[in-house]
Amino acid sequence: MKFYYLRKIKLILCIAILGLSMPSYSETTKLMLFDTNGVKQAMDNYIGGQKWVLLNVWSPDCSFCVQELPKITLFKKNNPEVPVFAVTLDYPSFKYGRIDVIKKFLKKHPQDYPIFLADIDQVSNLIGMRLVGIPLITLFNPEGKPVARWPGEIEIDEIENFIANYEEDNDPLSSEFD
Repeated sequence: MKFYYLRKIKLILCIAILGLSMPSYSETTKLMLFDTNGVKQAMDNYIGGQKWVLLNVWSPDCSFCVQELPKITLFKKNNPEVPVFAVTLDYPSFKYGRIDVIKKFLKKHPQDYPIFLADIDQVSNLIGMRLVGIPLITLFNPEGKPVARWPGEIEIDEIENFIANYEEDNDPLSSEFD
């Protein structure tokens, strides 16, 4: 019974968050972020390109974020056609991610997808809404538009079901939604 209510609360939160928007999605892909090697890269190299894309927003200092990493790895393994990348920020300040902290974490727990550093404003621009907490999964459709955001921990079947059942006509973020 408790599981049912938690899932229902997560769904309500997801729907509420979908209604909050910021910059247009065409602006989000123009954002430039530094990766963990200090190389500045455009997010349009990762978002769009006629593929679904999963973004994980997290911090190595956030215990729930770290608990979710194996799920992200499993999702990537089970869905190789969906590129995965991550953005890390400082926690709990939500200031710019600290390279020393992320590199130390990655030495012990390597991840096999690109990871970028950002602050709350950069992440907010990237996901198209104000970031209110982490971990956060954002799913971009093949056109590069953020179409779903899941705050907190998520099960990979929820992401897979969303992709399998997505219809632009039923998307409340679509300009054609009535």
